[in-house]
Amino acid sequence: MSDSDGGERFEGRFGSGERVFLRFSIAGARAIKGDDDKDPRMRLRYTIRLTDASLIPVAKPLSGEVVADLAPEDKKWQPRVNAEIELPTGLIKGQAALLIELEDQVAVTRTSLRSEIALAGPAIADDAPLTATNFYFLRQEEDGPPLDPAAYRAGDTVWARFSMIGFARGEGNRYAVSYGLEAFGADGKSLFRQEVAAEQQGDSAYPRRYLPSVLSLQLTKDLAKGEYLIRLHVLDTMSGKRALSEHRFTVE
Repeated sequence: MSDSDGGERFEGRFGSGERVFLRFSIAGARAIKGDDDKDPRMRLRYTIRLTDASLIPVAKPLSGEVVADLAPEDKKWQPRVNAEIELPTGLIKGQAALLIELEDQVAVTRTSLRSEIALAGPAIADDAPLTATNFYFLRQEEDGPPLDPAAYRAGDTVWARFSMIGFARGEGNRYAVSYGLEAFGADGKSLFRQEVAAEQQGDSAYPRRYLPSVLSLQLTKDLAKGEYLIRLHVLDTMSGKRALSEHRFTVE
């Protein structure tokens, strides 16, 4: 396995949207002469399947044939197969099972090889509850190191990123999730409320387990110093479930 066409063997993790390049040789195939007494012919068929830890197909199976006429000097020739798998969006951390199935159509025999591919992504359990996870504040809209401490000045824009997980999926892996937010001052009074700040909905061939999200809050220039609170409301339209989380920042 490689992460580039013709590249060296890759031992790391493959992430969403990346391509897995496979190369393997086939040994022990039979060849048989045709009725016209030409060179012996080899005929092989292969199928490549990739499934995640939940046995969900990560990509469509790949199939192909190897058909070759062998000259006398080719008796020990081993056909080599090159294949490419494009990984979908939304992978989570884990091990994907790679299955290569071979059929020798001359000898009428079958065999298979199993291996694993390490996948990169967030670690999310199948039974994770609806929530906003991995919430962190940022200085600007572009992703970067989390603010520690999460401190802003009056007039700044508060940026934060998080992922919504634990939502239900319908037919065709359809999902529909939204979030709203409310900001509170140090005195506990509500300063800003937005019932629906953003919505994400759609469907996908590979099920989405998390939805990366971003929020922003413009601070007024006359805002007093102190600790402030963002209350985040997540709604899963498919199941009707709701989740609430609170996140604090300071104005200096």
